Amino acid sequence: MSVAEIKEAVELLTPEERLDLAAYLHWRTRRDDPEWQNELARRLDRSIAGHGHSEQVLREVHDRLDREGK
Repeated sequence: MSVAEIKEAVELLTPEERLDLAAYLHWRTRRDDPEWQNELARRLDRSIAGHGHSEQVLREVHDRLDREGK
């Protein structure tokens, strides 16, 4: 499938499907990026060392984003 065909197919998607596709493409691009992988490892190490967010803070953020429809 060519890029032109993909672009045509995207035009047929709903706005929600386009957002899902955009998120996938963003993830797919970062998946193979060594810099991003190093950043994720750094963040995970920091969290494991006790410098992450508490469960309560994460629940509050989740609830707020859920209310905003994000």
